[in-house]
Amino acid sequence: MALAALMGAALISGLVCNADDVWAKHQKSPSTSASSDPCAVPTAFIKQHIEKIRQLQKSLDTGSDNLASWIQHMEGQKSVDQDKVARIAELRHDADSVNDLLRAGGCPTVDIDHELSTSAAASTASPSK
Repeated sequence: MALAALMGAALISGLVCNADDVWAKHQKSPSTSASSDPCAVPTAFIKQHIEKIRQLQKSLDTGSDNLASWIQHMEGQKSVDQDKVARIAELRHDADSVNDLLRAGGCPTVDIDHELSTSAAASTASPSK
């Protein structure tokens, strides 16, 4: 009997409470930190992907850490980590897709090939220690 009364009181309080207070808890407040430039976030996404591609390309040049790649290196064969190659292709595809969205939205695009070629040229031109 007490349980039924308690359930009834909870139901009534739910019906009588201010619905605006409950609704406000579930609404997302407008983001005040969002940039006013709609092109900034996609451009930053592409730049991050370019940096990840650069890092993976550098690690491809150094080779893998496993015994099979070490033996291939000693025999003069160049081994390629297929997982890294696949990840580079995936990152490039994502960056190209977002670049297409930038172009469709009238935003300036990123020249991904140029960015990657300048990073490769810069890394080969830098003196090694």
